[in-house]
Amino acid sequence: MATRPFSQFPADEQQQVTQACMHVGIALEAFQITDEGDGAGRRVSVKRLGTDAVSVYEAGPGSVWVEEFESDLECGLFGRVTA
Repeated sequence: MATRPFSQFPADEQQQVTQACMHVGIALEAFQITDEGDGAGRRVSVKRLGTDAVSVYEAGPGSVWVEEFESDLECGLFGRVTA
């Protein structure tokens, strides 16, 4: 199973994640985002650089995992938000 960097994610997911980060005032560059997948699904790993906070999301068709990521951002899982 190959690991893909965020730059290879679908464009809509990249846009949604960027917007979620902007919404809470944390730069996208503060995260290392990768995924691993096969025909059955994907696992997206998000790590906040500097704090080492990590969360892994199950990502099937669509980008529901982005909603979970945004919720984690808003509740402070990845550190204090400024917005």
